[in-house]
Amino acid sequence: MDSFLELEESIAGKPGGFWVTPDNRETLSLVAISLALFCGFVGGMWEELLPNGFFELVAKAEAEGASSLYAQIFGTICVIAITFAWWVTLTALIKWTPGKSLSNALLGISTAWIIVIAVRGLSHFVLVEADWDVVWANRVLLIVGQQMTEQMTQAPGSESCIAVSNCYGVNQNWRLWWILYPSFAVLASAYGTIAEKPARFLVSFTALCGVLMLIAWVPSEINYHSMVPITNLSKALVVGYLAYGSSYYYCSISEEYKANRLRTYIAIGAVVTFFFAIMIMDPPESVKNLAVLLGGTPVQGIREAIIAGDVVPSTLDKLAGDGIQASQWGGLFVNLIVATAGCVLGFGIGIVLAFGRQSDQPFFSVPSIALIELVRSGPLICWLWFAVFLMPDLMDPFYDAEDIIRMLLMFGVFGGCYIAEVLRGGLQAVDSGQKEAATALGLSPFQVKMQVELPNAVRTTLPSIVSVFIGLWKDTTLLFIINILDFFKLAKDLPATDLRFLGNFLEPLYVTALVFWVFAFYLSRVSMKIEKGLGLVREGGGEVA
Repeated sequence: MDSFLELEESIAGKPGGFWVTPDNRETLSLVAISLALFCGFVGGMWEELLPNGFFELVAKAEAEGASSLYAQIFGTICVIAITFAWWVTLTALIKWTPGKSLSNALLGISTAWIIVIAVRGLSHFVLVEADWDVVWANRVLLIVGQQMTEQMTQAPGSESCIAVSNCYGVNQNWRLWWILYPSFAVLASAYGTIAEKPARFLVSFTALCGVLMLIAWVPSEINYHSMVPITNLSKALVVGYLAYGSSYYYCSISEEYKANRLRTYIAIGAVVTFFFAIMIMDPPESVKNLAVLLGGTPVQGIREAIIAGDVVPSTLDKLAGDGIQASQWGGLFVNLIVATAGCVLGFGIGIVLAFGRQSDQPFFSVPSIALIELVRSGPLICWLWFAVFLMPDLMDPFYDAEDIIRMLLMFGVFGGCYIAEVLRGGLQAVDSGQKEAATALGLSPFQVKMQVELPNAVRTTLPSIVSVFIGLWKDTTLLFIINILDFFKLAKDLPATDLRFLGNFLEPLYVTALVFWVFAFYLSRVSMKIEKGLGLVREGGGEVA
């Protein structure tokens, strides 16, 4: 009860009435709570006196077209907010908190009712007004884009291909599953190195996979065989379990230096997974030739037989054939791959530029300073236009890169320049005694930089580095300006996909905002967990680390 009273005072203010004594404080609080529950839940039965009760809100929502379930959820959410606002208001009046601090009381009451307005408006839109079919019917399109969706839904065996003559594609989305397996393995094994109860990861990981399976399985607005993604998600779930169990067991029986070495290998594996994803989507000729050598037949040579249903291509056949060119990538996959490029390539470039800027040799310092200052002097959208129109002239003699590949490189350079400045501050904060001690132990200058200076710089600047990563993730929405079919552009154009959805512009944008917030919030939580492991959350954490 003491904790509750402290919470009450922090929101509504300290009691100011002379009638409030230590003996009756709890009784007055219970009276305020009881009246607030009555006003919030039962008040709607006396609409003229106390509007916005549960029954009134449910009835209005159903009258506006909401289902009975959605109407009750809407009423429950609103009543919770209204009850909270009445509780703050009645507590301030019964205990007369304005007599103690008028500003605190008014701030608490006004904030509580503003919350009611915001919660009621948002929940009314989500549960009553919005038509989420526009998002649900195009969920595959939002994830993988138009071209990859067509290759999945217009391939033989798809439910969209009622007659064989209607089929014109070869399903290449197996490449996405090949990316998902190592990604889940890296993610799960990284969590396995953290000394936490396994249930904390396994429950959330299983819940995530369960939600994805549910989205794939629900038969409404579906034009593909649902068992394919469910089967592959189940395999990925098993891979995650095995990777987590192996990593957790190894770290539990090994010394700390071995666990740290495993973390290094996992980090390298994450980088390798990124490059593997780019390679498997559009393999180079050497990979195709290797697949042919192992017995694969390029699918483009047997396309007619595949469409006619006479031949079922194997994975080697598809790997030996043409991949999915970068120009055909789309949806959330593009945002993830571009943001990952900004983080992975950017971190590597940032390390090189940070050490280059600190170098005493003009051969290294001048180009590093010039590149950092040049890139940081212009907004990202200008550099994206540069990548579209001018970068081909620089790259064509060496490599004919498509638009998205150039976006990957530009995000890497842009993120690298900002990370370089963040790391430079961390490098300057490294104690000179550590460098002298490392040199005295016989470490080479390169070993001193990579094993002493860089780990200390990353440790002290980790929050700023993660902030750069989050900024790069949000900046991927700029891709739609240069006509790349990323998640945001597809969401913005969803109402034009069907006559049923004309005018439903807000629903896709709300989903876009939620998705970007979820990923940014997840990155911040991961950063805080790493900081806790490094001892950065309390004073004296350096000694702990």
